Amino acid sequence: MKEINQIIHLTESLEVVKSILRHGFFTSYTKESFHGNNILIPMISFANILFRDIGKDQVVDYGKYGIVFERDSIVEKFDLNPVFYVKNHSELETTFKNNFENSIVPQILDFIKDFQSDTGGKNFLDHIKITPLRDEIRALVDSVDNHMNDAFIDSIKKIFERYYSNSLKQVLLLKPYRVQNKNGERRVAYNEREWRKSFFELAYISELNPNGKPNPAYSRWVNTPKPHFTDRYVLDFDFNDIQCIYVDTPNEIQELQHFIADNFKNKSIEINTLEAFKKRENTERPDVGESDHYPSSQE
Repeated sequence: MKEINQIIHLTESLEVVKSILRHGFFTSYTKESFHGNNILIPMISFANILFRDIGKDQVVDYGKYGIVFERDSIVEKFDLNPVFYVKNHSELETTFKNNFENSIVPQILDFIKDFQSDTGGKNFLDHIKITPLRDEIRALVDSVDNHMNDAFIDSIKKIFERYYSNSLKQVLLLKPYRVQNKNGERRVAYNEREWRKSFFELAYISELNPNGKPNPAYSRWVNTPKPHFTDRYVLDFDFNDIQCIYVDTPNEIQELQHFIADNFKNKSIEINTLEAFKKRENTERPDVGESDHYPSSQE
């Protein structure tokens, strides 16, 4: 059975390749747009694709350099998960959004009860604006009064804490089926066959706060040079895990070989240009032709 048993981390410079070989993969926030909202998702990203699908006007164009691993072994070692692609503006996309938002407010029912007690029974939502707020959650908040049982509130909190945690993990692995690149071009992201390393203790960061105002944390991370985490949330690997590395120009092959020889004793990795790997792939997989290609990535 035909399958693509390689997975690639793509990057934009040879210096980043050298850094990865020295220090491992660093986690950074990456901008995504989901259900019309901009969010930052912490991740280390890989693509389960062939060499032919990399480059300008191809399926993936995230840089001229790549570190290639055997898919099945590195998925287990890094605990990677395939991205869950969701059709844009679909019922399922709305469901993920609603489930996450609905799980937040029930976690503060004890605070709402204290507010009711301290203010002599004033309605919490008349003084605190929460957006968005679905009708069923509004009804739950309105039902809170001084007589509500604390054990019941604690049970509700624990249920929705787990609900929130599970929803957060799902959001970190979601991606719209179609996306727009920095040039404003629409493309089918599904063709990238992305896998991610997610550290689930890191939450995503929304561009807007619940009150609709800009989130300072979003702006801070957007304006912070990558990588964002270098002392934790790092993926380490052995040289033997690497199948090969591709670079942009023939001159860089020797440069990277010298770097490896100078920094890692008795280690060697196959290094070549992307075009050379494409030519070999065409020879080794003559059954793969244009008719087998993914659907057009352009809208």
